[in-house]
Amino acid sequence: MKVRRAEASDAERCEEISPMRSAQQLRELHSQSDVVWLVIEDGSGTVVGQGIIDFWAWNKMAWVWDLTIDPEERGKGLGRALLEGMIQAAREIGARVLMDFEPATRTALADLYARNGFRVCGTNDRWFGSDKDGLAVFYGFDL
Repeated sequence: MKVRRAEASDAERCEEISPMRSAQQLRELHSQSDVVWLVIEDGSGTVVGQGIIDFWAWNKMAWVWDLTIDPEERGKGLGRALLEGMIQAAREIGARVLMDFEPATRTALADLYARNGFRVCGTNDRWFGSDKDGLAVFYGFDL
């Protein structure tokens, strides 16, 4: 497996893996100086996951915008490897902390964060767009 910076040509495959952003939106992110877009390849060089970080220079925070592994490839340590790559990328751009939020219900991503040194650093009951979405739990990793 290999974590690397994404290229514009990775956009279509990444859209298949994570429908959060279209291929066009991913290509636009690729050119933004405050965004780091990473992919992880399997042993044969096929892109099987993506991670996107948004850097807030004013307070040196990096936010996870996406961390998704192809469902057929989960359970192989790829998420952990991609997260490690994202932590390294956040350090390289000068962030002091890598942050994300998840719903208060237990999720695989929240479990991944807990297993890899992230700590709960806050909650917000107004973060999501409606009351039915519930509480957001914020996770941080000090860099």
